[in-house]
Amino acid sequence: MKQEGYTQLKPPCQDSKLVNRVNDPTCSHGSPWTRDQSQKIMAGTFPKGIVLENDDNFHMVQTVTPVHLPEIDTTCTKAPCTVKSITVSENLYSIKDTMDTGFYAIAASEMKVKMSSRQNMQVHAGNASADFHATDEVGNRCADINDAAIAWAYSKLSKTAKSRYDKYGVKMITGDDKGPYNAGPLWIWTYMEYTQAKDNSTMTV
Repeated sequence: MKQEGYTQLKPPCQDSKLVNRVNDPTCSHGSPWTRDQSQKIMAGTFPKGIVLENDDNFHMVQTVTPVHLPEIDTTCTKAPCTVKSITVSENLYSIKDTMDTGFYAIAASEMKVKMSSRQNMQVHAGNASADFHATDEVGNRCADINDAAIAWAYSKLSKTAKSRYDKYGVKMITGDDKGPYNAGPLWIWTYMEYTQAKDNSTMTV
């Protein structure tokens, strides 16, 4: 199944190297969402003529032998220029997902992603004065990405499904980012929380 560049998920490649094999019909190289959206939202607005090209790869984020970390491979000093980066994603599924009964969701409950910070991306895009507090500590970067994911999913609904969701659905909204969890074990084993309002009107992520 293929729709607008997004294909049905296969098992993750999870090669020992950071960059997974490409064009292997038996496994998924990485997440199209992280590749096309997450790191770009995290990076923020680049100077005119500077673009981002990201390559995402599926790995278990807790792996330490070898450890897989995001990286930025180019630095731009003038336009036109392309900042090339690599990210790491892992989808988290519940054992109940495999039952496919219709009662439990079959989608991942969350996607854990290792990305480069906005400050780091901005510096490589030519903004040498980018300040970490202003770029990464102020605001809710993760909520921004989740808001975009919710909006993307809503845009893919059929007219009938959208009408039913608008009228009867529990509206999914985002809360403030948690943390900061600056050590790997802290953020890796701190999971997404879904809190449903008592009147069932909203589900806060």
